[in-house]
Amino acid sequence: MQQIIKVVVDLPLRKLNKEFDYLLPDKFKNSIKIGQIVKVPFGRRKISAFVTQLDVKSDLEKSKLKEIDSIFYSESFFEQKLLDLFYWTAAYYHAYLAQVIKSALPPGIVDQKIKKKEVEYLKLNDQINNYKSELEKLEKRAPKQYLILNYLLEKNDQRNKLETVLAAADTSRQTVYRLIDKDLIILYNKYENRRPIINSNLKSSMNKEITISQTDAELLEQIVDFNSGKNSYLLTTKNSSKRYNFIIKLLEKLAVQQKNIILLIPEIEKDYIFLEQLANYFSDKIAFLHSQLSQAERFDQWQQIRKGEVQIVVGARSAIFAPFSSLDAVILMEENNENYKEQEHPLYHARQIAVKRLKNKKSLLILETPAPSLESKTLADKGEYQQINLAADENKISSEIIDMKKEVERGNLGDLSSKLKAEIKNQLSAGNKMILFLNRLGMSNYIICRKCGHVLKCENCDISLNYHQQEQELRCHYCGLKKEMPQKCPDCGSAFISQAGVGTEKIIEELKKIYSAARIKRVDSDLKEKEVKKRLNDFKNNKIDILVGTSILIKKQFYEELKLIAVISADTALNSSNFRSAETNYFILKELKSLLKNTDQSKFLVQSFQPEHYSIKAALDQTDNSFYEQEGQIRKKRNYPPFCRLLNIIISSQSENKAAAESKKLSNFLDQFKAKYLEKLGEAPAPLSKIRKKYRRQIILKFSSMRNREYIIQLIEKKFIEENNDDSVEIRIDVDPYRML
Repeated sequence: MQQIIKVVVDLPLRKLNKEFDYLLPDKFKNSIKIGQIVKVPFGRRKISAFVTQLDVKSDLEKSKLKEIDSIFYSESFFEQKLLDLFYWTAAYYHAYLAQVIKSALPPGIVDQKIKKKEVEYLKLNDQINNYKSELEKLEKRAPKQYLILNYLLEKNDQRNKLETVLAAADTSRQTVYRLIDKDLIILYNKYENRRPIINSNLKSSMNKEITISQTDAELLEQIVDFNSGKNSYLLTTKNSSKRYNFIIKLLEKLAVQQKNIILLIPEIEKDYIFLEQLANYFSDKIAFLHSQLSQAERFDQWQQIRKGEVQIVVGARSAIFAPFSSLDAVILMEENNENYKEQEHPLYHARQIAVKRLKNKKSLLILETPAPSLESKTLADKGEYQQINLAADENKISSEIIDMKKEVERGNLGDLSSKLKAEIKNQLSAGNKMILFLNRLGMSNYIICRKCGHVLKCENCDISLNYHQQEQELRCHYCGLKKEMPQKCPDCGSAFISQAGVGTEKIIEELKKIYSAARIKRVDSDLKEKEVKKRLNDFKNNKIDILVGTSILIKKQFYEELKLIAVISADTALNSSNFRSAETNYFILKELKSLLKNTDQSKFLVQSFQPEHYSIKAALDQTDNSFYEQEGQIRKKRNYPPFCRLLNIIISSQSENKAAAESKKLSNFLDQFKAKYLEKLGEAPAPLSKIRKKYRRQIILKFSSMRNREYIIQLIEKKFIEENNDDSVEIRIDVDPYRML
């Protein structure tokens, strides 16, 4: 009797977001496994699908079921435990199960683009007893054949690749075929794993010897004690250069205990030297999963993990799905980094997946960070994480906040303060290179008074209003509030009120006028990746004096002797249209400061129209711990995470009218269920109001409980997504949103 299996088809459509039943041909009965990829007939075509259940009963008669067509690979890509995690992820984030599975698996596998690496080898024929006489026959008559046979005899105790042997004998495959015809040697194939080469091409600034202090060693022993009952830690490292050594020693301790570990690094290129160090230190115990690898390399690394051939997996966000049959520990480096939240479907957060994956078992979760997210800090304060600190080096860097309001009072309306211009001149005279940083992470079209520093904000949301030049009006992208552009500052009455924001090209023009002899270059997202790397390397090799750039330049491996960083405007991130703007500003300033060499000669200058802002003061003063208290009070008052459950609903269409009509219809519908949520913001144009020719509108909901949020999501799905026959309008549900764009 034919077995029935369940599969998820590789089509991200809501009506297909379920498992389908198929008959299993008898020829596949002994080879089918959960986690395999198969081809199935679906409608008039054949498509790929993922096997999720075996030997099941179907509600349909067998006569109505179709047979699977073929199996793509003999290997399974995931087991039941990982499949259960896929189910949970799809349910929690309201994503399609097929999308979750595909985002977790190595790219390219469903298209069968990846083939196993097959290597050709040569060996002697064991049936031949007297090779000496054979060599004598060949030495004069066939010298190339003689060289091959002699090579194999000398290296008979090891595997010999065909290409290596051919190179040694300086000959072609035809020579090998003649020896095969004489039954003297055998050509055979062997499948091998592709091993990624991790080479930063940069001299590491870290010591080759991995050592940690006695205090940190004691801390390490506390963490790896799985019997302590405290297995979730928030590890604050204060951007110490020792953090990398500590993580390596931690991995080493866990590996000795035969633990399986996932180490997540949010931005691979920022820590490429560290990856190189890990690859060298742990050798064949470690695998890598990240986008810098080829599809074939990721395929082989995945299978090595799946087969239990390694203990440590290192990668970016999606590596949280690494297919360990048993996972013992997860370490998130820079747990506060927003890159852990996926911005394309499925919209999961790696930190949340890590918590879920390690739940209800004896396991270890470590959230490492120089500055914790408010969410994690709040949980630590409640006792859900044990907060521990790595011993920090004494901070020797000189930090200073430059009040740009005073520059305006002195008649300086430019983007560079007098203090900064003088400091640049001093550094150039001393032969030092420097970075001038422009933060363009947030929307830079806010309105600021250059005399008093007042920023126009929405009174409902405490979020900066965005200036829309075409309509000449101010808008809040959370609640939809609209205001006319004022002629004078509403706080001090000054006429020095204008749109903020400055670009790298404008800064470079200003710098070249003042420092004509200096070598000045920019690094921003307008450049191609190859050119960015070239300029960063040129800066490292002292071919550039002043590097002007955005967050794309924050790659630690390029800076060893850096003694000046200046932030052109700390207000850009501070006044973005995001409730996390102060936290983002705090993180960026601390990270920038960490790029400087920790000496008395190093300087960190921050220009701002709001020099008293708590995020700036706390970031520059290593002993100031007030940021979380003040930020927490503001978030609590305004009902923002971690004091609520957030939901962001994006309605998009190529037709602006359709997007607006559906958004208003949905907003009116939600008004019937006000008892279920704390607050509704919008509907309003999204901060990025048009992407890829689609107009976008936004509704934000705040909840006091997950249950109420789930109730509302299911209502939206039923009334506006499942019953929606207009494919030209898309409704995107983002659970626990991060970048509110």
